[in-house]
Amino acid sequence: MAEVEVSAPAKVSAGFFDMGFELVKGESAEGKYEILGDDMQVLTLELAPDQVMISEPGTMLTMSDGVETEVVCDNCCARQCGGEPPINVSYTNSGTETGFVGFTPNVPAKILPMSLDAYPNGMNAQSGAYMSSIGQVTPGFSLDCNPMTACCAGMGCCRQKLTGDGVAFLNATGTVIKKSLSDGEVLVVDTHSLVAWDAGVGLGVQATGGMCVACFGGEGCCNTTLKGPGDVWIQSMNLGKIKRSLGVVITMKEGGRGGGAPVDHESMVR
Repeated sequence: MAEVEVSAPAKVSAGFFDMGFELVKGESAEGKYEILGDDMQVLTLELAPDQVMISEPGTMLTMSDGVETEVVCDNCCARQCGGEPPINVSYTNSGTETGFVGFTPNVPAKILPMSLDAYPNGMNAQSGAYMSSIGQVTPGFSLDCNPMTACCAGMGCCRQKLTGDGVAFLNATGTVIKKSLSDGEVLVVDTHSLVAWDAGVGLGVQATGGMCVACFGGEGCCNTTLKGPGDVWIQSMNLGKIKRSLGVVITMKEGGRGGGAPVDHESMVR
């Protein structure tokens, strides 16, 4: 049988990465934490005696026997304004030996570790992006008083802001890329694809085009702009787009039972 010659894959994306983009992977930090899987990942950490880990409710997957849990209510109003639950859960190793904890996102997402000590101005993120943290990390919010960006940049008037010098773990869906913007460089992104950005990066908006583009181009009236210097993270598939693509809405027929889900698939509206 004649051999089929397969040409080497073209490096189409080489120019893309030469412009400062890089593919973000859930890389692990030896001796600190490890991120398992390619998607819908698992975050595992070793906890020294008396070490504390903070996470959202419902994210715990597994933990060792000596780890104790307690609700955390401090900074609850600022946390909720940033799109987070007002109460988080702390995991403390109360034993005398090294323990472990494992977390997984509440949505089908990747886990992005962010070392905040590299960002003295703090880190802004989309609402609800924060999952958990280790070390000194404070989830809060920053207020956007510009009507244009508050209404059209996709982040609302209250943006999630993370400050401190610890490591924050964020949720992001789809493929995630990072761009390091030089001073004065402007990047245009889809309004709902921005995951996080250095608080020193300027957020703005620009028109997507004329009336026909705004109505039929699929991007709406405005795109989001980011002006450097600083780092930005972009996701290929935001959670809202995932929900719309599934297109499943559950309704009850009139005269049906008082509660519960439909008993068969014919009762579901797709």
